[in-house]
Amino acid sequence: MKGKAAIVLLSGVLLACAPEPAPAPAPPPAQAQAAPAAEPMPEHHIVTIRAVSCDALLKLAEDDRASASMFYLGYTAQRRGQRRIDVAEISGLEAAALGYCTENPGWPAATAFMRSFADNGR
Repeated sequence: MKGKAAIVLLSGVLLACAPEPAPAPAPPPAQAQAAPAAEPMPEHHIVTIRAVSCDALLKLAEDDRASASMFYLGYTAQRRGQRRIDVAEISGLEAAALGYCTENPGWPAATAFMRSFADNGR
């Protein structure tokens, strides 16, 4: 009996000293989940560049207004036959055009940008 008790105690001590088993390997990364369905393409929305009103431009979200302003700056420079534009003047041209739009919301935005170039551009 003493032998059996010694074996049980010895095996308990040995098990307590045994290193912990290595954790099970992590499962392989899940396959990339399918990308969410792309948003449907917006329907065609034709915009007449010269007919967009200042009021409509001013009602755009700030990011959209900034993008539209950059478009109109390039559009106006092209219409004026300018091949170069001084980057330092861009913010002043935009501010002047948006100021004209604020004062004259019924104007076409293209007119406000043209006036901005005439009064402030080179």
